[in-house]
Order: sequence, then structure tokens, then C-alpha cells
Amino acid sequence: MVRYLPIGNNRLLVSFDSDYRIVDMYYAHDQAENHAVGHPFRYGISVEDNFKWIDRSIIKYMDYLDDTLISDVKYEVNSIDMNSQDFVDVYDDVYVRRISAKNTSSTPKEVKFFFHQDFYIYGNDIGDTAFYHPQMNSVIHYKNKRHFLISTLDESNNSIDQYAIGIKGFKGFEGAWKDAEDSKLSFNPVAIGSVDSVIGHTLFISPSKSKELYYFIIAQENMDSLSRLKNGLSFDTLRNMLKRTGNYWTVWNEKKQASIPKEMLALFRKSQFIIRIHMNSRGALMASSDSDILKNSRDGYYYVWPRDAAIASYALTNTLHFSAARKFYDFALSAISGEGYFYHKYLPDGNMASSWIPRVINSEPIVPIQEDETSLVIWSLWQYYQQSFDIEYFFPIYENLIKKGSNFLLAFVDSDGLPRASYDLWEERFGVHTYTVATTYAALKAASEFAKTFKENDLSEKYSLAADKMASAFEDRFYSQERGYYARAIINGSPDFTVDAQNMALFLFGMKDPADPKVKSNMDVIMQKLWVKEIGGLARYEGDMYQRVKEDNQIPGNPWIITTLWASRYFAMTGNRDKSILLLKWVIDHSQKSGVLPEQVNPYDGSPLSVSPLIWSHAEYIITVIELLNDKVLSETTSTA
Repeated sequence: MVRYLPIGNNRLLVSFDSDYRIVDMYYAHDQAENHAVGHPFRYGISVEDNFKWIDRSIIKYMDYLDDTLISDVKYEVNSIDMNSQDFVDVYDDVYVRRISAKNTSSTPKEVKFFFHQDFYIYGNDIGDTAFYHPQMNSVIHYKNKRHFLISTLDESNNSIDQYAIGIKGFKGFEGAWKDAEDSKLSFNPVAIGSVDSVIGHTLFISPSKSKELYYFIIAQENMDSLSRLKNGLSFDTLRNMLKRTGNYWTVWNEKKQASIPKEMLALFRKSQFIIRIHMNSRGALMASSDSDILKNSRDGYYYVWPRDAAIASYALTNTLHFSAARKFYDFALSAISGEGYFYHKYLPDGNMASSWIPRVINSEPIVPIQEDETSLVIWSLWQYYQQSFDIEYFFPIYENLIKKGSNFLLAFVDSDGLPRASYDLWEERFGVHTYTVATTYAALKAASEFAKTFKENDLSEKYSLAADKMASAFEDRFYSQERGYYARAIINGSPDFTVDAQNMALFLFGMKDPADPKVKSNMDVIMQKLWVKEIGGLARYEGDMYQRVKEDNQIPGNPWIITTLWASRYFAMTGNRDKSILLLKWVIDHSQKSGVLPEQVNPYDGSPLSVSPLIWSHAEYIITVIELLNDKVLSETTSTA
């Protein structure tokens, strides 16, 4: 299920599905815990006691408001035109929905708004409590140190006039949300265990008149904090929250001034703040907040993969968001292992996350890593330094992260100079991979530049020579003159010539010139074998079975956003402007209307597959647009028609 319009403030993150229902709500100091985990918070409207749950069938428009981190949703129910803006306040941990309702009929209307909450606090429905608080005229859900207060305010500072609290998903109980469908709530004041709640607010709207209503959820750690925030809220306070949140994101998003064609600009701006809200207060940059994949795998993407995060930090650097990129590097500094490498993935608090990577293969111990993750952090740090020249920041980073990680890379090689075996970027195979070699080469060259900057010339030469030896060994071991392209890996001593988009790393990270005839030959094979002919886009590799829709020998695999963007960058680098823009346009066409990019798309109908949004996809879009601007491929007059 696609996540639309993620909004947040790095402690509280809220996502909606295509029916405009909250389905993920992360809240903690480090934005670590999902208190909805895919269970929908419904929203219903009753006009003259004719009830309707809001869903995609009546939604006319659903996007971000003017490229800010505020939603803009339009819908109509029984002659009531409505426009909603959802946001998470930039200062306080409050989610807010502003609703403007206009009566377009010639008669007065009684309009009842119903808001349903289906919390799974700490990710489960065991031992929750929900109760009505009469002094604050609010419903509160809580467990341990997670408290959520739910209420409304209108222009007269009136609040809720109905509520119901019930048992859900247990002993045949569907939940309190069913109670709303007759437009009258039960006023049941408390429930424990697996619970949900509904609140109601009534407005009387004259013909051709409009009224405003704010619905809000306050998230805090205890009852006292809830009370203080609630008692400070008024209709005007909520209106000011909306204004200051919009102002903040407008200013934040305009930091990078670039002449980007209009049809590409909206996704460029949205990609920036979608990345940013997936970074918590510690600098942990999560791969995706979409929890829907939990239904199939019982594990998700709400982790820090150092690879994804390093590339996203590079995108933030390119858009001049240095402080945001620096937050991730602070996180990386605290997360790097004592041996100098990064683990597979991390929790939002910096602890090691779940991992399927073994520590022994064929009775032999291995280092449980994907080496490119360590390499990319070092590479991205050099990209940051080249733009920021923040020498004061880098002095401790150089000793405790850059040298530490680079010395691991220097030692983690075989006698021929190639990296020792580790897992690939696709998280499937153990061996020596093209992507790993290219990123490690780039990291060692970056380390060499860092060492030169800090006047350690001998060390600089050592890193550089190791990188050169690695590149030479790669050329000898990986290229097949007969086939005309590079192997994607050497596994158990034998080359694997499965055509794989990862080979584009050779020019993406500077190990090979994109104009090199061997690179061109390799790209010709990639485009021939991996282009998905029916829908377009580039698959990861031949025979990719991940998230496969059905068996089909005509489909190499599902098209991925990142691989298609890599190809766009290649064609820009080699002067094929039209092809580059065509591929970029394909990506834009396969984003959701709200600008959310998935990991991959269905090869038959183009619908999103796997998690959505994927931060890596958004990062690659930013990087591609900026490279195309730098190469003069894009201009204000660029047409992608």
C-alpha cells in the first residue's frame, strides 16, 4: 500500500494511505516507534445524518500544499465542499488537520465530523488504555511513556460533542469506528487492552457559507505534558502553527536555487523534505516509513542502511542542507564498529538492527557486512567536504571515522588488491561485486584526498595506490572480451556474468570514464537486457525475483527507480541529452500524484511495488537532476513532452 504525504518534525512522523487515512504514526524522541503499524485511522462525515467514510472515491485532489510539508486535500460530501491541510508542527509534537467546509447548497446543513483513532502503542495492542477526559474534553490513549490526546477546536473554540471508546479486533468486536456509521456515538468513556476510539464534532453551516475546524493529536510522554500543551491550544494557536510550519518548510526548501524545469521542480523539492523527515533527532536516516511490508515479511524498512543514508546525505549536501547531512555523519561517527566498518543496518537509536547476514559460511567465519556501506559513507563525506570546506567539523571526524573506516578498507583486501568477499548491495549474494569494488575505489580515493588535506602525504599515497591496484585487478578479473561486458561479481573464484545494473557504479563513482568503449559496451548490454519493454524502466538484473508479480520470461525483473535514474545519468554524461531526459521523465511519470517515489513498479500496469516512499529513490532523483543541470542537459526551456 502506497504511503501518501508523509509529514513530520523528526520526532513525530505521520503517513497516509490513498484513502486519506493515517496508517503510520511514529513517535519518540528518536522517532523510533510506530504506534499505528498500518492500521487505519478512519475519517468520516455525516451531512444531515447521511454518513460517509472519506476514501479515494470522493477525493478530488491530494498533494502537498505549494511544495511545503503540509497536505492539500479536496473532497465533497452531499453539497459540502471541503479542503483539508494536514501538518506536524515544527516546534511541538502535534499533528493537526485543518478542515474548511463550505455549504454549496441553498439550505442550512448540519455536518458531523467523525475522527477514528486505532493506536497500537509501541507497535502492539496489548495493555493499551483509552479514556474520555472531561476537564479537557478530549480522548486520551496511553501506555507506559506514550500518551496521545485527541480533540478538536472550531472558530468559536468549541470542541468535541461526541465520543466513543471500544474494544477492537478481539472476541468479535470490530471497534468503535462502527459506532459512527449511524452518526451517533455511544459515549462509552473507557476501555483497556485492544482499544480504539472515535470523536465527533458538529458544525451548522448556512447556505454559501464556510466554517473551519481543527482536529489534532498531541503526542507526549506523560499526562502533565499533555495537559500543558492542550491548555495552551486555541483556534488561533492552531492557525499560527499552520502558518509557522508552512513558513519554515518554504524557506527550508528554497535553500538550493536552481533553474529547474517546472515539470521537474515539484518532485525535486518534495524529495528534499521527504528525505529530511525520515531523519530523526539523532541523525538516523531511515530507508522508508512504509510499514505495509510488515504484513509479508514481519520486518520492514524503517532502519538505517548506511548505503541509503550516505547517498541521501549526498543529495542533501547537493541541495546545500549541510546541517542535515552533518546530523547523519554524527550518527555514523557513533555507529561505526570498533573494527572500522558499518554493520548491515541500524535502529533509530544507533543500535545494531535485525540482520540476516551470517557470520559463518561453509564453516568459515566472515565479517557480516556489505562493504559498500562503509565505502559510501567515506565517499559521501568527501563530497560534503568539497562543498562545505568545514574543516573544524572534520577534524575529529577525520581521525575517528574517515581514517578508521579507510584503514579497514585498506586491510580488507586479498593478495590481488580486490576487496575480500562480502554481501552485495542487493543483499542476496556473497562474493566480490562490481558495485563494492567501484564504491571502495571511490572511498580510498576520497580518503587519499582527506589525508592530503590534513598533510599526511604518505598515508594519502598509500590509499591512492591501493585504489589504483584495485582498479587494475578489477579490469583483469572482471572484463570479458568475448562477452563485451563486465561480470557483476566473482563468487567462489568464478565470474558471474548475469547482466546487472549495479555495473553502472563503475562510472557513477569515477572508477571508469563513461566514454570508455568497455563501459559503453556494458551499458549497451544493460539497456538491451534489463529494459522492461512493456512499461519501461530498468530492472536490477536478469531474472530478478524480488517482489515478482508473476512468472514471465519476457520480464527481466520489476523496473526500479534508482536503476533508471543511473541510466539517465549515464546518457547525460555521454552527451545523449534526449535519452537522459526521457528516462528522467519516466521516473516523474511513475511517482505518485503527491510526489512519493516507490522502490520499484509493477511491470504490467506501472503501479508502485514494495515500499513507498523509498528514500534512496528520492535521493537519486535529486542527484540526477543536479548532475543534469551541471552538465547543461536541463534548462528552463527543456521539454519532456
